[in-house]
Amino acid sequence: MAKEKIYIVGHKNPDTDSICSPIAYADYLRKKGKRALAVRSDEINRETKFVLDYFKVKIPEFLVNATGKKLVLLDHNEKVQSPKNIEKAKILEVIDHHKINFQSEEAISFQVEPVGSTATLIAKKYLNEKIKISKKIAGILLSAILSDTVVFRSPTTTKDDIKIAKRLAKIAKIKNPEKFGIEIKKKKATLKGLTAEEIIFSDFKVFDFFGKKVGIGQIEIFDFKEIEERKSEIIKRLKKISQRENFNLLLLMATDIIKGGSEILALGKTNFLEKAFGKKVENNTLYLPGVVSRKKQVVPPLIKVFKG
Repeated sequence: MAKEKIYIVGHKNPDTDSICSPIAYADYLRKKGKRALAVRSDEINRETKFVLDYFKVKIPEFLVNATGKKLVLLDHNEKVQSPKNIEKAKILEVIDHHKINFQSEEAISFQVEPVGSTATLIAKKYLNEKIKISKKIAGILLSAILSDTVVFRSPTTTKDDIKIAKRLAKIAKIKNPEKFGIEIKKKKATLKGLTAEEIIFSDFKVFDFFGKKVGIGQIEIFDFKEIEERKSEIIKRLKKISQRENFNLLLLMATDIIKGGSEILALGKTNFLEKAFGKKVENNTLYLPGVVSRKKQVVPPLIKVFKG
């Protein structure tokens, strides 16, 4: 009797971690004798395409509908970030590094650890069980760690991320991981050639904060001049998206990965943003020096004020 296929999937609007970790975990499961396939629930971005092309790895298939599928969720555990009809799928396992907002009627394998990247957790499985990691898999896992930790500059970075990245770099034959990480980030850290909507949704997540719908996009740049030149256009598009999709609060973080700060463009109930950071939003804009992580530096204070 043929084994049932297990689909490994990351979140919508996937970043490099949410594509590369499923590819690696599917490889890991296949080496354990399971029938596993990495899939995606959205289009990949320019950074991820560069990584996959660099290591000659195919883009995962698109999962149109989760109905009836057996799934492993990676790099997310919130329903709003999952593939279409996730409630009609059977979730077998979750591996993530974000806050927990998950419910299941059955006991499942659920692993969430406060590291900088899901790829770190996947790499640990290979290493702890002494399962061989190919050069390609090591390369994409390393890339995911470098991307998610902003080349070890993000406050989400842990000693485990750095230690494992160094081990993966040796396998992938990347002599200078930091230099390679900057090369990766440059592929996405520009607004050139993108429409306002593409900028907003290039790395976008939807959250349910106590019944309030909050959207937070993030774009990484090397120069704030880029965002200043497009600000009025982006704010107009944020307003249309907010009305179209009924967001209570809609944010775009423009993060300068060299200076280490974010300019936030905000629409909707911006008083929550002001309360969270103790600063006034002026002309739909709030600058937060030292803030580079959506997960660790923006989402937690917002949860606190929405909770009341």
